[in-house]
Amino acid sequence: MMSFINLYTVCIGSSMASMLRRCVTSSLRVVLLLITSLQNIVTSRAPADNVTCCRFNYLQKVDDVCTDAQSQLLAVIVVCSAVENSARRDAIRGTWGSPEHLMELGLRVVYILGRAEGRDGDLLVEGQRHGDVVQADFIDSYSNLSVKSLAALHWAADYAACARFIVKTDDDTFINTHLLSHDLLGTAHRRFVMGHVIARAQPVRVPGTKWFTPISLYSSGVYPTYASGAAYVISGDGIRPLLRAAASSRVFWIEDVYVTGMLARVAGLQLIVNGKFDGYRPLPDDCAVRNHIAIHRVSASEMYKLWTIITADPAHIHCISQIRD
Repeated sequence: MMSFINLYTVCIGSSMASMLRRCVTSSLRVVLLLITSLQNIVTSRAPADNVTCCRFNYLQKVDDVCTDAQSQLLAVIVVCSAVENSARRDAIRGTWGSPEHLMELGLRVVYILGRAEGRDGDLLVEGQRHGDVVQADFIDSYSNLSVKSLAALHWAADYAACARFIVKTDDDTFINTHLLSHDLLGTAHRRFVMGHVIARAQPVRVPGTKWFTPISLYSSGVYPTYASGAAYVISGDGIRPLLRAAASSRVFWIEDVYVTGMLARVAGLQLIVNGKFDGYRPLPDDCAVRNHIAIHRVSASEMYKLWTIITADPAHIHCISQIRD
């Protein structure tokens, strides 16, 4: 590659104006080429591939989970939310995440978010109004979902150690908290991750697709067995082992593969299959809804509809099996 010193020498040696113009133009092109090359080096790297687990600074946090608890909490549900999704958070607060409802079940909900330019003020007001927002100092983006989950784990280790379980979910997932608490109360396992377990999933190698992962980032043809990120449970004694595993590893950008697959394997946590977390497929009737813990890809308006089904008198729900009987 031509050096800047050589370019300067060539320019000085050009006596004619036209030659000088061509020399300057050529020099600028080389400089632009250098800049473009550097940009390609930076942007071609997969999201967060050089980031290791770190401590997080909080712009706002919830620190009263354990001090407010009358006794040990059964679980804290950590909802990973995008800053702009305030309607979804409000829908959760008005349905399955209602503080009054959760208190009866020994549950608590907090929302984990990062920074978003121009929106942090609104989020601060929201957090002050509801007292349930944890905002960490990182850019809130889709490629930083693994970083967001690490922030959630760090917060849970520092401020929710009284909870027997941590439930991670997303703001487009409906949680049947009645069924969740029932299953958790009957769980005697230790050091585990529980949810909809996925095995033998393969990395997507097609550039431009949503889940594209180049061989340079993940060389194996198969991901480790993991639990779907829509909703999964981590036992309280599994949080710090996950953080220790993260401290010595690079962040992989696909959150559920990273946390419940890669980190859980290093941490020695067992994966427990629970079919009630498999809420991706369409559910045929109200009974199917009531028999699922997690239902994914739910809009704010659908949260209220599902909550009506969950809280309805069993005599008034619609079930295909009952019609057939």
